[in-house]
Amino acid sequence: MRDEELFAIKDRAAERLLAVPGVTAVGVGGRERAGQPTGELVIKVFVTGKRPAGEVPADQLIPAEIEGVPTDVVEMGPLQITAAPTGQPTAGATEYDLQRRRPLVGGSAVVNEFNESLTGTLGCFLTHDSDPTKVYALTNFHIAGMAGTHRSTVGTTKIGQPTRADSFTKCCSDVIGTYAGGAFDATRDVGLVQLKPGLKWKPEILEIGPVRGVHAVTVDEAATLTYQVRKRGIRSGLTGGTVQAIAATAGSNLGRVDNVILVKPNPDPAHPTVYFAQSGDSGSVLVNDSGEIVSLHFSSDPAAAISASIPIDTVLARFRAVESLPLGVAAAPAGADAPVNVVPGAAMVALPPELIPGLATRESHVPTAAPWLPGIDPPSPAVLHRLEDDLDGSAAGRALISFWLRHQAELTALVDGDRRVAAVWHRSGGPALLQLLVRMRARPGLALPSAVHGRPLGDTLSRIAAAFARNSSDALRADLDRVVRSLPDLSGLTYPQIIDRLAVD
Repeated sequence: MRDEELFAIKDRAAERLLAVPGVTAVGVGGRERAGQPTGELVIKVFVTGKRPAGEVPADQLIPAEIEGVPTDVVEMGPLQITAAPTGQPTAGATEYDLQRRRPLVGGSAVVNEFNESLTGTLGCFLTHDSDPTKVYALTNFHIAGMAGTHRSTVGTTKIGQPTRADSFTKCCSDVIGTYAGGAFDATRDVGLVQLKPGLKWKPEILEIGPVRGVHAVTVDEAATLTYQVRKRGIRSGLTGGTVQAIAATAGSNLGRVDNVILVKPNPDPAHPTVYFAQSGDSGSVLVNDSGEIVSLHFSSDPAAAISASIPIDTVLARFRAVESLPLGVAAAPAGADAPVNVVPGAAMVALPPELIPGLATRESHVPTAAPWLPGIDPPSPAVLHRLEDDLDGSAAGRALISFWLRHQAELTALVDGDRRVAAVWHRSGGPALLQLLVRMRARPGLALPSAVHGRPLGDTLSRIAAAFARNSSDALRADLDRVVRSLPDLSGLTYPQIIDRLAVD
């Protein structure tokens, strides 16, 4: 029997059987007897609970065969849309991997700007077939495309890793890009994130390794019940399992889904109950033993720990058909480690020559231009807390803190959304000045320059302030005017001198 005929029989069976109470999915896979695979190809019928035939009404009995194809009944509860190692026992409520990963890699945390409480997993990276400037991260729609009743806007809604925290300085931002497409429907729960220019990424998955390509699980492979896959999610970490069925039609708490792959976790002798995926793992990709991506995880059955995923070829085909995006999975060169890539397109802004000495790295590398100031690490939270403590020591310093807390959202929005403000901010060396000031906290001998791009420092700061004032709210404009008038001349001052001057003035 050809695969197409087999799938057609399964589809007809699913239409009837999914109407039977307790039936949760119908797919194509292998038979299991006494816990062991037999290698026999069957239509697999998943039910919430198996009962003796005598206790089942005649119109609800699963037939022994359908159109000449034998059946096998397996327990699995309804899918819940949420995220060769063994499975994992239930993780604690707070046991999520929320580490910041740079370069970006698959298997790390990703979040929608509107709902940080629903954190999912970044699966892998996709590249555009004809536009090398476009690089994407793949996850689920219910992670990137929605937050409660709020729907993401293509090109606008920000996606972060591991949090949604952003900053107009761009030196400490967790934002990795914007929502770029996807949907939840009968064929997919897929969300796409277009990575921002200048971001570093690697075609690999944490604890699994470089991505080597893609693979579509065949009928023969599914029939063995031994086809191994792995995934790495932020909740249950690295887990492994075996494919139980392909081309399955299943019901979920958000509706019917078609053509899914069902996977059962490998057993762990130390734990009687294990899971292949749990809440938080949504968006992780399933990878075979050759490092090839098989599918995108989107849902699990909590009772039987069986997880559902969307074949990667379906994911790519739907992006082409619906969003007109010809995308392919980014893979590492054969036999090589995953390289570090940089998303093209970052605008290069000349670094003010007066700031180069203070911003050189320990290796004495002096950048001549910088989109995100390469080689300069962002300040740690501890450094930022020390800066705050120093400013808290004077009335002028406290006024600066209050100004930032009151207006940070509008200031960020102006730099992110107003090209005129952004142009002045970057061309005047604003990010470089702030990063130099942070570095001066740990290096008391460093001093602010007396000029930036040949213009007096005071004139440069006034030019930046004027750009914000021209495009700001009345409240920000008034507070900005007070701050500018209260600041002393900072030209040539070291960090300790600046703190002392604020206390005096």
